[in-house]
Amino acid sequence: MKRLSDKAIKKIYGIICNCHKKYLAKYGVKLPKLTDAKGNYTKDALVLVYLAQGYPKTREVSKGELTQFIR
Repeated sequence: MKRLSDKAIKKIYGIICNCHKKYLAKYGVKLPKLTDAKGNYTKDALVLVYLAQGYPKTREVSKGELTQFIR
């Protein structure tokens, strides 16, 4: 199980934000916030970050892997 540092999470989320602005924002697609009001990472953002690792060469990820990462 791979753990990501705060720096890595923020870097990957930045890539996601750039792609969102370029391709999805014009269609009204909303991007989940990285953190909540208390500064904790949100579940939806962490799922996107985990799936986007190594973009554009991503890999298949099982639901079990995602669950372990979120915990």
